[in-house]
Amino acid sequence: MKTIILLVLKIAQFLKPNNKRRGYSIENIIIREYNTKDIDQIIELNQRVFSKQEHFEIKRDRVWFEWKNLKNPFGESIIIVSENENKEIVGSRIFWAWKFKIRMNEFLAYQPIDTVVDPNYQGEGLFYKMTKKALDIALEKNSSFIFNFPNQNSLPGYLNLGWSYVSKLIWYVKIKNPGYVFNQNKQAESLSDLKNYKITEEKIKDIKFKDNFDGKVKATKSFSFIKWRYIDHPFFNYGIITYKKNKKEICGIFSINNIGNYREMFVVDIIGDYRLIEGLLKKVNEAAKEFNVSVVYILRNPYFNDLQMFKSGYIKLKNKNLVCLPLNLCLEGKLLKYNEWEMFGGLHDAL
Repeated sequence: MKTIILLVLKIAQFLKPNNKRRGYSIENIIIREYNTKDIDQIIELNQRVFSKQEHFEIKRDRVWFEWKNLKNPFGESIIIVSENENKEIVGSRIFWAWKFKIRMNEFLAYQPIDTVVDPNYQGEGLFYKMTKKALDIALEKNSSFIFNFPNQNSLPGYLNLGWSYVSKLIWYVKIKNPGYVFNQNKQAESLSDLKNYKITEEKIKDIKFKDNFDGKVKATKSFSFIKWRYIDHPFFNYGIITYKKNKKEICGIFSINNIGNYREMFVVDIIGDYRLIEGLLKKVNEAAKEFNVSVVYILRNPYFNDLQMFKSGYIKLKNKNLVCLPLNLCLEGKLLKYNEWEMFGGLHDAL
């Protein structure tokens, strides 16, 4: 009996995940800010871990990395890496820079994105250590809050770190072809030919970016932001629809993705006078029909009228979550209320 027990214990010890047994040690891991020599390793690690589990087909290369993290008009990303004793990058944590306005006051914020840990080093606290380092730097830069959109699997980790849960993200969805529902989990690819809808500098040069004093939490939008976010994107393609009436106008920026034999359309940004939203929705519907789109998604914000959207054929669905870590406690009451945010799809790095 004693021999059997010893044998069982040896088998259990062998089967138990153990970094030392596998030759992976975290004792000498260094948590630090990245340098330019790390970029290729960061890209390779992201591609290796994420490429098989994404809704969108994402081509990660230096052009993508520099566009996202170095050319952002709101500032460069905070990038933290975990380096092992062999000078290999085994984890990275990126905080994407944003600027928001509340009335006339502008605030720096960061959104955690592209967090990755090599599977051989997962479960050893690197996520927490990289997050702590990034937060320290965000505080040094006088950031006012951190926000992001975790899925259900990631949500507990953020709540355990002290993030506050704000709400499920609320989407308006218009299903035009029910067959899409059975294919929505397939990998999507951005449609490249958006015909005359393709967004260009010429089409956005006359957009009027007006400040609004209603006190909502709004990303700072400008010509340089729209150009960087939607025109200069290295592989997603965007179109723009403009509706004008009585010297007022509203613009909708959208993308269309092939997904199996179906197409999905995301209206990722809306700029202008929301009193004209009904006219814009009609033009969105015309474009969706022209491209044979199966479903249209629009992220809800407080400027929409639910009844009006329902009459236009949209239903409400909830997907993913908004969490926030207020660093400026004076903003806490506003940041933790979903209806205080002017949400739009372009806040999400994968749309």
